[in-house]
Amino acid sequence: MAIWQFQCNIAPKRENVAQLSLEEKVSWKGMESPSCELAFLAKEKSWSKDILQFGKTDETCIQFIYIENTLERINCRLDLRSLTKDNLEEILQYVESIHAVLIYEGNLYLPQIKEIEKLLKESKAYEYCKDPVKFLESIERDPFSS
Repeated sequence: MAIWQFQCNIAPKRENVAQLSLEEKVSWKGMESPSCELAFLAKEKSWSKDILQFGKTDETCIQFIYIENTLERINCRLDLRSLTKDNLEEILQYVESIHAVLIYEGNLYLPQIKEIEKLLKESKAYEYCKDPVKFLESIERDPFSS
C-alpha cells in the first residue's frame, strides 16, 4: 500500500457483527459471492493467480482475493491523489449493489458519500496528499504518534 492510498475492505453486511473478529467481519467465506465485474476500473494482471484485480496497485484498486477458488476478502485502495467524487460514487454504488459495507481500522461504514468523504479527509493518506512535506516532517519528529 502506498502512503497516498486509503486502504479498506469491502465486506458483506451481516447481523450480529459485534460478536465477530475483524477477520470474520471482512471474510466472504460462506456468503454469496458478489459480482466481480467492475465497469469503472480496468481489469489488471495481478501478482497472484488467486487475486482478481481491477485498477493498478499504486492507484485506486479493488482486489478480490480467493483461497482455494472461494472468495475470501475484497481489498479496496483509494488513491487520494487522483480520486474524484464520481469515482468514489461509482465505488460506493458497487458496494451498495452487493449489499456490503466498508471496513476501515476495524470499524464498519455504510457506503454513503458524506460519511466516506469525512472518513477520507480524516485519514493519514489525505494528510499526506494535502501537504506531503508537513506530513513527512511530522513522522520524522514522532514516528510512533497516532
